[in-house]
Amino acid sequence: MERQLGFTLTEVMVAMAIGLVIVLGAGHLFLGTLQTHRHVDMLSRQQEALIFAVTTMTETLRQHGAYDASGQAFYHLRCRQVEEACRCTLQDMSRAQPMVNFMIPSIHSCERDVPVGRQAADGVDSLVTLPLGPGGRDLSFHVAHRAVLFPSSDD
Repeated sequence: MERQLGFTLTEVMVAMAIGLVIVLGAGHLFLGTLQTHRHVDMLSRQQEALIFAVTTMTETLRQHGAYDASGQAFYHLRCRQVEEACRCTLQDMSRAQPMVNFMIPSIHSCERDVPVGRQAADGVDSLVTLPLGPGGRDLSFHVAHRAVLFPSSDD
């Protein structure tokens, strides 16, 4: 009786099927990790833009209010559709330069060209609305104009 050397065709096919499942699982895990990394990177960039914009704007709005002496807004938000996303620029009008650029997921009404910091009727606080919330939704907050709240004793 002859002894068989090597693997049978069935054994090789089973080994290849197991190897294929392992490779597909590793590929799926890699793609999932890559997608998560991209999503976290996008959220980090939005958070970074939000922190910088809020810090800078809050200081100006607390000291001077939302509008300068001529009635022009200190900050202006412009958004436009670029490919499949919405690109927004927050402009510092007093310095005539962009303060921060950011991308948000494409939403139904991307196009915007509005002043930032709608002042309340009493002139005490300003309502600031930026599209940096989850999914590009508006994030709103109030900033109090300190000169109106706490008038100096020199006046």
